[in-house]
Amino acid sequence: MSYGFTATDSAATNTTSQPSQNPASGPEHTSKLNPDAPVFIPRAERVQPIDDHSNTFPTISGRQVTASETFAPRTFHQRKNIRCPEAIKEEIDNAYKALMNKKFIDAEAAFRLILDKNESILSRSEHQSVVIGLARSLKEQTYTKQKEACSRLEELRSKAPLNDFGASTIHNLDLTLSRCEEALGRYLDSEVRLKALRNIKPDADKETLCKPSGNFDADIANARLWQLMEKHTQSERLLLKMEEQLSSELKRSRSAAKKKRLRKHLHIVKLALARHWQVMNKYQLAEDLLLKMSDKHPGVSEETLCRPCKDHDVNLALARLWENMGKYQLTEKLLLNMSGKPPDASEDRLCKPCRQHDINMALAVFWELMGKPHLTEILLLNMSNKHPKASEYLLCQACGHYEIDITLARHWEHEGQYRLAERLLLSMCGKHPNNLEEILCKASGHSEIDLNLAFLWQNMGKYQLTEKLLLNMSGKHPDASEDILCKPSGHHAIDLTLVRYWEITDKHHLAEKLLLNMSGKHPDASEDILCKPCGYHDIDLALVHHWEKIDKRRLARRLIETCCELYHSKDCQFTLLIFSCGQPGFIEMISRYPENDNTLLATSIHYFNLAREQIINDDTESGKENLSLALETAESLLEKYPNSAGGLSQKAHCLRMMGADTQKWQKYFNKANFLDRSRTRRDKTNLWRSSEAAALQKLQGLKEQMDHKEL
Repeated sequence: MSYGFTATDSAATNTTSQPSQNPASGPEHTSKLNPDAPVFIPRAERVQPIDDHSNTFPTISGRQVTASETFAPRTFHQRKNIRCPEAIKEEIDNAYKALMNKKFIDAEAAFRLILDKNESILSRSEHQSVVIGLARSLKEQTYTKQKEACSRLEELRSKAPLNDFGASTIHNLDLTLSRCEEALGRYLDSEVRLKALRNIKPDADKETLCKPSGNFDADIANARLWQLMEKHTQSERLLLKMEEQLSSELKRSRSAAKKKRLRKHLHIVKLALARHWQVMNKYQLAEDLLLKMSDKHPGVSEETLCRPCKDHDVNLALARLWENMGKYQLTEKLLLNMSGKPPDASEDRLCKPCRQHDINMALAVFWELMGKPHLTEILLLNMSNKHPKASEYLLCQACGHYEIDITLARHWEHEGQYRLAERLLLSMCGKHPNNLEEILCKASGHSEIDLNLAFLWQNMGKYQLTEKLLLNMSGKHPDASEDILCKPSGHHAIDLTLVRYWEITDKHHLAEKLLLNMSGKHPDASEDILCKPCGYHDIDLALVHHWEKIDKRRLARRLIETCCELYHSKDCQFTLLIFSCGQPGFIEMISRYPENDNTLLATSIHYFNLAREQIINDDTESGKENLSLALETAESLLEKYPNSAGGLSQKAHCLRMMGADTQKWQKYFNKANFLDRSRTRRDKTNLWRSSEAAALQKLQGLKEQMDHKEL
């Protein structure tokens, strides 16, 4: 299965060709639980990608799609062969059904076919509906298609009047366009569009911004966007006011139809509020709300707590929350009950997929988090219709369900089975390990598969393949001039991955130049301009970290300070705190912040940094005291935030420095790497790491001396 990509020509390989792969589209996608991503907004459904550079469109499953015909001017005799409007409406309905079922490629093909064959006879409303449907199907696919979706919507928008607030009068157009802009990372554009949809002026105060507008879809979209933008206070305030207003309307309403609609909207808001509180570490509020929605009381028995209620989304939200709270026994019991399995069932039964795809995925990910990778692998292979003892060739054939395949590839990578992970990722884009380098490094058109492959090759030390693939994804040639190499592609994830790769391979001048170009700055600009935030949170933070890495700490400090003023994000706050770790006055400074996971982690790092320097400077006793404080603070952090990847990693650093057995501290690193996969892809050449290694070596030397004296 190659997800609609053109299969690689076997003649291009240097070995005997393998059996041909079936390029048909995979099974229908179902809903998804993804604990790797921000919980407030479940990650968008992934789809079977097609080649962005191809001029052909994918076929609808089980239906032949003919080539577009050219329409000649219609005569009376030609007009009688035109299908009736009812037939066209049925095609539109079928396309939307595919969209609702998350069969995005099928939906795209159906909408395109309608436009190709019927555009001239579609009514205005039908044409608008088809264009918006096509845009929605494109939004869920590749970056190139997301840009096409925006272009089509903007073209359609230009043909209709705007209201007094600047919003399009075409139903659902601006809402769809705002979501496309959000998918492209254009949060500010999306926010402005949603304000207009909510009949709010651009310069409105926060009180006005957080009032429900009466447009439910725009309000909930705005609350979710603010969550992404880390405007948590505004998001929470709007959600609470929406809940209050909907509850009030529900009490007053006498219409059965209206009550049904209000209950549905209130349910959506409550789930969004629970997820928001989870993101904000307000676990008790989230748990109380979800238990109330499940008709359960916190004081009931474990058996009752873990009995699924009738609402599937509430059950999954509760399982996800308990996992974040470290209530692992409740998490597993609830998920197993949802899948109809007892906890003491045999391994064969535990790993037999149930009918609910998202429950299976939640269990697979949960078991890996709990250090049960063998259960994870067996369940994923069963979901792929593969046997664990099958040949490597069969194990690494893509099954056709994107989420299962990518999760299995990531599992193998996490377990160090790089060869299996590589073969599966290559299979997902129609390639074979023995293909020529030129074919291996050709962008497949699905950025997530390509980026996973680039990261894997980086971990495998295949740097030449990594760089060539990333440059191809950016539309650049390795032999291009420095100016061209450092020109942004427009896809932030690809550009930032290339930056990190250049940092790892010591091409710091290229990394800095690309980051400055992404920020719209010139290397020779004044310090005031260089240290002004560009408006993209991830780019600014990457530049801060890069400047710190190359010892431009003055620029890095100044930029992060201005970023904190603009973004008010936890990432910016934490980065600023880290700048002061190990410095005089740190404890006094951090006391001005409310306690949270970031402040506790920064405090532990502060004590660790002090210990590290004291040990290097032969003040071992003081170093050991601060090391104990660092471990104590890290453990306090993990008691309150059990799934803090930073806290787990920090505890591992402390235990290793204290001389604990490798197995004891390595498990914390492994869990941290699973929770935050980006940790394995970071540059490990920081100055503090060499300092830590020196302190560790000194402590080991002292221990060996003590052991020798005892002998």
